[in-house]
Amino acid sequence: MGRILLLAITAYVYGGPSFDGRRPAALDHPLREFKRSVDAIERDGPRVVAAVDWLRGQYKLEKVLRDLNRSL
Repeated sequence: MGRILLLAITAYVYGGPSFDGRRPAALDHPLREFKRSVDAIERDGPRVVAAVDWLRGQYKLEKVLRDLNRSL
């Protein structure tokens, strides 16, 4: 697990703008997209948590969770 975490951190850092021009051409787009995806999680995560927190008090929470489990 530690090796995978280290690899993910390396890919994230290597996808940053400070490594523009240093990345191999074949890895340029995938690494930039990986960094963009991780940044999107950081940006959208609090909004998702707030929405789930709001739903916790609602009677629809059980139905929503059931629907989410079915979609997985």
